This record gives sequence, structure tokens and C-alpha cells, in this order.
Amino acid sequence: MKILFLNDSSLLSHGLASGFSSVDEIRYLPVRLPDWEARLTDLLKVWKPNFAFADGVSISTVFGKLFPLLRRRSLPLIYWAIDDPPDWHRMSRTLARGASLVLTPAQDCLPLYQREKVRALYFHFACNPAFHRPTEPLPAYICDLLLVANYYTAYPQRRLGVETILTPLRTGPFHLKVFGNENWLENEDNYTLLPEIYQGYLPYEQLPCAYSSAKIVLGLHSVIDSPTMMSMRTFEALGCQAFFLTHWSPAIENIFKNHVHLVWSRHPDETLELVRFYLSREDLRRKIARQGQEEVYLKHTYQNRIKSVRTFLEKL
Repeated sequence: MKILFLNDSSLLSHGLASGFSSVDEIRYLPVRLPDWEARLTDLLKVWKPNFAFADGVSISTVFGKLFPLLRRRSLPLIYWAIDDPPDWHRMSRTLARGASLVLTPAQDCLPLYQREKVRALYFHFACNPAFHRPTEPLPAYICDLLLVANYYTAYPQRRLGVETILTPLRTGPFHLKVFGNENWLENEDNYTLLPEIYQGYLPYEQLPCAYSSAKIVLGLHSVIDSPTMMSMRTFEALGCQAFFLTHWSPAIENIFKNHVHLVWSRHPDETLELVRFYLSREDLRRKIARQGQEEVYLKHTYQNRIKSVRTFLEKL
């Protein structure tokens, strides 16, 4: 198959692309480029991909031009709705109408697409064992607690995760490092971190090294009421054999086992108890981290994901 990605994000280049086989051809053409229309027209004439692939918001500002162009060339579009379910009404519903197939990490959105007469399949985030794997620690990332996440208020449910996981730890006697956007230093909520805690932006290429350098990796989720949707960082951290502590959600409990693959907390006080306990038990941290990696390498790789939908892709 010839697959044209309309974005070159790390999620695609370091993640999803690894799920295709060595005989598949992949090219990237980000539609944010000023000359994307001309370049896309040339690719469709010369290279002739089997389908185009877009994720998240990558096409949300250009779909008015993109959809007619793809229709004229009879090129199917696969839309990975990575912002479901909170953005289904605002974005996914509109973009799905121009797609031949929608992939969603939120099983609870499948009836919504069915109601719109849009073909949709369940397709979650995963890890790439060739990239999401343990590495040698680096002094710049060594710490007790590490969080790699942006601060934003677009999803109200994310604030619950912040209050459950981060708030009880940001003033505690722990060596905490937070990487993400600069909103951690200034935002409308006045929820800020001390300069010594906030470490700036972390290049995605450094993610495995950062995860391998921390005793405990923290996780935040923007959705806490979906049976399947969770942060992609969950699969990536476990792939890197990190000891992962996050807040409870039905999705986390449905897919992983507490104190076996990872650890979850339901309350700020419980977060403190869990951190104090596991910082003193390196043996248990290593055991759970190893079991978590084994679980995602067995069930949650992008090769698994593509295999589950490949028949549908080939029919396109």
C-alpha cells in the first residue's frame, strides 16, 4: 500500500507509521505548508497513493479545500479522530463526513458515527517498541517524579487529573520535574509551577530517555468518563518500561490492572501515599514497570493496531 500522511507529527512518524509493513510506502505532506495544494496535486498525479491519512486537528482548517481535491482524484481519506469524545461535536462530526473511514480511540463514539452514517472503527493509541523502549538515564532528566504534559483548559476534565496527581506533589519533599508548554508558568487559572520544577519543552525524540531517568512517571488524561479513551502517554510510558502513576478512569481500569501494569490514584491524599510507598520500594517499581511493558508490547503496539484494520484499509 501507498500511504500519504497529511501530517508529520511525532504521533505518526514515531508511532503509527511503525505499524505498517516494510513493503508499504509512506510519505508525509503536512497540510500546514503554504504550498501543500500544489505538492499534493503533484503527488496524486505521479506517486498515486492508495489513501490519505489525517489525524486530529491537522486538517481542521483546510478541509474546505482538501476534501474537494481528494474527491476529484477519488482518493479515500482516513481520519483518525484522536480528540474524541470531547471534540466530536466541534470537529470530528464535520471532518468525518469527508472521510471514507474514521478511526477513533473512543468506543463510545462509534454509535455517534453510525448515526451519521459514517463508517468508523475502534482504533486506540499504542506504542512502537523500536522507539518506546528503555534507554540509559541522563542527568538532565533524573528525578523522583516526572510529568511530560501541556497545561491547557480546553478539556475541563483534565483539571481533575491535575488536582489528583500533580497538586499534592508540587510542594512536597520530592524532586519533581515537569516538561510541557509555557502555560505551566502563566495561565488563566493562576495554576503555576515553581521555575525549578518547570523544565521547558521536551523534544519528542528525548521522551524515552526522560522516561528511563525518572523513578516515577506521572500521567494526566483529558477524558475521565470514556470506557476506552486515555492519554497516548500511557502506552508510550509503559513501552519505555516506566513506573507509571496516573489518576483513575474507567478506561484505565478496563485496559490495565492496578499495581500490576501501572498504578492509579483516586484522590490527592492517595497520590501522596502511593508516591511515598513506591519511592521506597524500587523492587516493586521495577516489577510493575516490567509487567507494564510486557503488556503493551504484547497487546498494544501499532503493529497490532494496523493488523486489526488492515483488511478495511486494503478494501479502500
